[in-house]
Amino acid sequence: MKIYVFCNLKDKSREAYDRFIPMLKEYGYEIAGAYSEDVDLLACIGGDGTFLSFVHKCGFPVAPIIGINTGHLGFFQEALPSNLRETLDYISKGEYQLQTISPVQAKIVTRRGEFLRTGLNEIVVRGPYSHASHYEISIDNTKIQDFSGDGILISTPVGSTAYNYSLGGSLVSPDLDVLQLTPIAPMSTNAYRCFNSSLILPSSEIITIAGTGRCEGGTVLLSFDGRTHEFGGVQRIEITRSEKEIHLIRTRAYDHWSLLSSKLL
Repeated sequence: MKIYVFCNLKDKSREAYDRFIPMLKEYGYEIAGAYSEDVDLLACIGGDGTFLSFVHKCGFPVAPIIGINTGHLGFFQEALPSNLRETLDYISKGEYQLQTISPVQAKIVTRRGEFLRTGLNEIVVRGPYSHASHYEISIDNTKIQDFSGDGILISTPVGSTAYNYSLGGSLVSPDLDVLQLTPIAPMSTNAYRCFNSSLILPSSEIITIAGTGRCEGGTVLLSFDGRTHEFGGVQRIEITRSEKEIHLIRTRAYDHWSLLSSKLL
């Protein structure tokens, strides 16, 4: 089998990399010098930020990924530098399962054309200025609200533990096929009555966000997993589950709720 190993530049990660490569050769792996679509397995050494960068860099690869945590939370990672050999034993014996994760996708419709952006954790829609933004929010072509506030976040189940959680959004099991819409600093006054809790929706539904008032046809800052692009002349943004998928290797020792309890609760 051919494996590509990605590693950040931190000392702890490089030490893990230097220990991991000889082990892989012992188990008969061919080490790829760069990512290509013909690799059989991928490994990412670092924290959650490194993992997200890696997935975007590889264009949401289809090959299974084993994460090795040298960061802080490590929600995407399965192994630690201290149990690399044990993890390889699990993999070589086939004692693992694949966790499939579907990202969230935004289609940005502008006067210049259409653009697609994808997030594994979340997509955030904001205005370009410090004042409140105004959006009409629809679900499957049914208007649900005229929103005013700092912005809107749409997260995947795995992204529910990230920025969404900081905003007071719900923690969602990764086994659920849903998207979560969470307001960012919503206004609640006599003039504006905005929802101030998250909405959890089937991922088959389409969330449409369109600027109103001074935000109609204006500029939008769209962030996906922390990467921010600016789009001008935005007519609407359509957010759905992406058709792309990534596959994480989880050994038989993996327990989502134990991980969640140890990291967040």
